[in-house]
Amino acid sequence: MGMGMAAMGRAYTQGAWERFLEVLVEYPDDAEAIHWLLRAGTAQNRWQELGEHLQRYTAGNPEDLAARFAFTSVLLRGEQIEAARREYDALCKVDPHYNGLGQLGQAIAGREAALAMEAASS
Repeated sequence: MGMGMAAMGRAYTQGAWERFLEVLVEYPDDAEAIHWLLRAGTAQNRWQELGEHLQRYTAGNPEDLAARFAFTSVLLRGEQIEAARREYDALCKVDPHYNGLGQLGQAIAGREAALAMEAASS
């Protein structure tokens, strides 16, 4: 973990990504490692890969609402709008007052509307 954090501190996000993945291989339920992987992956716009790792983590740790929220956001950024909507709806059932959930819902709805307009105009 320390090597990954140091890499992040030096803005070497690729090296940090690799170190945090190593930690998650050995400790797949490490919340701190997934948090730092999220930071490194976000800095590199690794939405697809990050989504895969967050999906695995949240499947084994469904009570970690922060990770589930992050997973939903990553899906949205990765243009996986239907999956983001499903995860958002699931989060709403668990904790409808979760901080930031309203804004996330608006972002998803906005992207859904944009896609519907694009489809209608083509």
